[in-house]
Amino acid sequence: MGTHDKSQAISLKRRINSVVSARWFAIAGALLVFVLTVSLGEAVLQAQRHEADNQRRIEMTSYAAMLRAHVERELNSLLYLNSGLGSYLVVRNNRIQSKEIGDMLAVLYKGNPHVRNFGIAVGYRLTYVYPLTGNEKAIGIDYRSLPGQWPVIQRIVASGKPALAGPLDLVQGGSGLIYRVPLFLGGNYWGLLSTVIDSDSLFKSVFKESKDGRFEHALRGRDGLGSKGDVILGNIALFARSDAVVQEIDIPGGRWAIAVAPRYDNFNHNLPYLARITVALAGGLIAWMLYALIRSRAELARLVMFDSLTGLPNRRLLTDRARVAFARQHRHPDQACAILFLDMNGFKDVNDRYGHNAGDAVLREVARRCRATVRAEDTVARWGGDEFVVLMEAVSEERVQALVARLREVLETQITLDGKRFQLGVSVGVVLHREGDASLEEIIGMADQRMYSDKLQRR
Repeated sequence: MGTHDKSQAISLKRRINSVVSARWFAIAGALLVFVLTVSLGEAVLQAQRHEADNQRRIEMTSYAAMLRAHVERELNSLLYLNSGLGSYLVVRNNRIQSKEIGDMLAVLYKGNPHVRNFGIAVGYRLTYVYPLTGNEKAIGIDYRSLPGQWPVIQRIVASGKPALAGPLDLVQGGSGLIYRVPLFLGGNYWGLLSTVIDSDSLFKSVFKESKDGRFEHALRGRDGLGSKGDVILGNIALFARSDAVVQEIDIPGGRWAIAVAPRYDNFNHNLPYLARITVALAGGLIAWMLYALIRSRAELARLVMFDSLTGLPNRRLLTDRARVAFARQHRHPDQACAILFLDMNGFKDVNDRYGHNAGDAVLREVARRCRATVRAEDTVARWGGDEFVVLMEAVSEERVQALVARLREVLETQITLDGKRFQLGVSVGVVLHREGDASLEEIIGMADQRMYSDKLQRR
C-alpha cells in the first residue's frame, strides 16, 4: 500500500471513530432500533390479530348458523301443526261442534309446551280459545277493535298467507308470539286460526343448549321486519358492531335477524394495548441497551485517544494525526508541517506547594489557553506531565514563529484559580517538517531537544 493509500485509510479510520464516538450517532442508532423493533412488533401483532379475527369469524358464523337452525327447528315443530288444524276446520266448516274443537285443541296443547293458547276466530271475532282458564277476557274480542293487532291481521288476510307476529302484549296478559293462519272457504275469507306462543319459554328452549361463553347474541325483527324490526332478545347494539356476524331467519310472513359478536372482558379487550405496550417497552429497552453500548464504546475510544485530565488528544491520537498530516504534505511538498514542543516552567513548584488538585486545575487552564490560541485545524495534545505538543499543517516559518510568540504571551500570563495566583513560564521547541525530512519519532525528539535548549536560554 502506497503512502497516499495509507493516508486515506488513516483518515477514513479517524472519521469513522469520530462518528461512532459522537453522541448523535448513539441517539440516532437507538431511535432507529426502537422504530424498527416497534414496527416489526406491530406487524407481527397485526398478522396474529388478523389470523385470530378470521378464525373467530369462522367460529361465529358457525355458531350463528347453529342458533338459526335451532330457532327454525323449534318454530317448525310448532307451526306445522296449525296447517293441519286449519285444513280440518275449513273442511268441517259449520258441521264442527264446540266440544270437538275443544278436544282437538286440548290434544295439540298438551303436546306443545311452548303454546300458551289456541284461538279460532270466525270472521274477525275470537270465538274459541283453549285453554279457557285465564283467557276468559279474550272470548268475543273483535280484532278490528285492537289497533295494535289489526294492521297485522289485515295484512295477513290480504296476503292469504300465514304470518308470525310479535312478541307483543296480549289482551289476557303477558307477551308472546302469535302465529296466525287465515282460513278461506271457496275463495272467501272464513276465519283466523291463532296460536299464542310463550316467547320466553321458546327462546329458553332454543338457546339453552347453545351457550358459548366466547360469544353473545341478539335477535331482532319484531313482526317479521328483519333487520329493520325492534329487538326481540338480547342487546340491539350487537347489530351495529363491526365485528358481529348477522344472519337472517325466514319465518312465516317475514324474517328475523340474529347477530353474534365476541364477548370481551376487560382483560381480553385491553390485550392488544398491553401487547403494544410490551413491544414498545421491549423496543425501548433494546434501544437503551444499544445507546449505552455505543456510548460506552465511544467513551472507551475517548479514553484511549484523549487525555482524561485536560480532554486534549493524547500521544496515540497525536501520532495518528501527525501521520495523516505528513502523508498529506507528501502530496503537497510546498506546504510544511510544524511540531511545537511545550514545557511549562515552574509547574513542579505548584504541585509541591499547593498539591496535585491545584496542579491539575492549572494544567486544565493551560490546555484551555492553548486550544483558544491555535487555529481550529491545529492539534494540541498533552504529551505527558506538564508537556504539550502542537501539530500545525500548511504553515510557513513566519506563521510558526508568530504562534510561538502568541503562546508565550498567553501561557506566561498569570493564572488565578480559587483566589490563588500562579505564574508559569513556557519553553518551546520548534521543528518544521518538509518532504524527505526525518520520521515523526525523530521530529518529536528534535523538538524535545530544542525545547530544552530554549529552557536553558530562558533561565
